[in-house]
Amino acid sequence: MLAVTQAYGLTFLYPRLDDAVGACLRDHGEFARPEADLIGDYLAAAGGPGTFIDVGANIGAIALPVAKRHPAWRVLTLEAHRGLAGVLAANAFGNRLFNVEPTHAAAGAATGLASFPANRLSSTGNFGALGFGLAGAVRTEQVRMCTLDEVATPDVAFIKVDVEGFEAQVLAGAGGLLSKGSAIWLLEANPSDREQVQTNAGLMRHFGYRLFWFYAPFVCAAPLKGSKPARWRGDLNLLALPPGQPNLWDLEEVGADDAPWPDRFDRFPYLSRYGYQL
Repeated sequence: MLAVTQAYGLTFLYPRLDDAVGACLRDHGEFARPEADLIGDYLAAAGGPGTFIDVGANIGAIALPVAKRHPAWRVLTLEAHRGLAGVLAANAFGNRLFNVEPTHAAAGAATGLASFPANRLSSTGNFGALGFGLAGAVRTEQVRMCTLDEVATPDVAFIKVDVEGFEAQVLAGAGGLLSKGSAIWLLEANPSDREQVQTNAGLMRHFGYRLFWFYAPFVCAAPLKGSKPARWRGDLNLLALPPGQPNLWDLEEVGADDAPWPDRFDRFPYLSRYGYQL
C-alpha cells in the first residue's frame, strides 16, 4: 500500500501506486520544486517567523521542504483525504519536523461536513487530482470542513491553495484574511477553467492584490535525481501579492481577462535555474 523514498534530504512515505506526487518524489527526488523554493524565499524575506498555510497539502511534498528550510515557522497543513492526511502526519513526525501541524480537513466557504473522495491508499492513479469535483463519481466519506478565517492566526504570511477547482470556495471562507490584506496567496490556475480563474483574479484585485503568473513543473529539466522527465507536467498558478510586497522572482504580471495566458517556458525566466533552455 505504502512505499518509502528520499527527497530533499527527507524521508517520504507515499501511496505505492500514486503516479504523480509519489512517483515524482521516488524517481526524481522532487515535486514542484520551484513552488517550494518560491514560498521559501518569501518566508525568508518576511524577516521573522510566522505561519504558512498549505491547503490541499497531499503528503507534504511542498510543506515539508518548506518546514525544513524554516524551522522557526509554523506550517499548518489542511488535507481533506483521510489517508493522505495520515501519511502527511507520519512524514512530518518521522522527519522530526515538529513545526508542521497536520489537520485532516477541507477548507471551504463555511464550517460543517462535506463529502470528499475516499480512494483507498492502495488505489492506482493521481492522488493529487482528488477533489470535490469527483464526489459524484467515486466512493466518498464525510470530512470536516473549516474556513481559513477560522483556522488562521494573525501571523499568517503565506497561503498556498491547490484544491482542484475548489479555490473559489476556499476564498469565500477567507473574507477576513483578504480584507486584512497582509498574506501572500498562491492559487492554482487551471487553464481548463479560465472563467473561474478570472473570477478568483477579480476577487483578489478587489482586495488590492497584484497578480503574477507562476508555473511549477512537477519535475524540473535538471531534477535532483534521475533523468529529466519524458514529458512535461506542471501547474499554472496565480501569485497574489499585497501592497508593498516585492515581486522577488520578477514574474510576469497577469493582464486583462482577454490577454493571452502564458504557454511557453520563456515566459518564466526563473526556470533557467532549473535546467531549462529558454
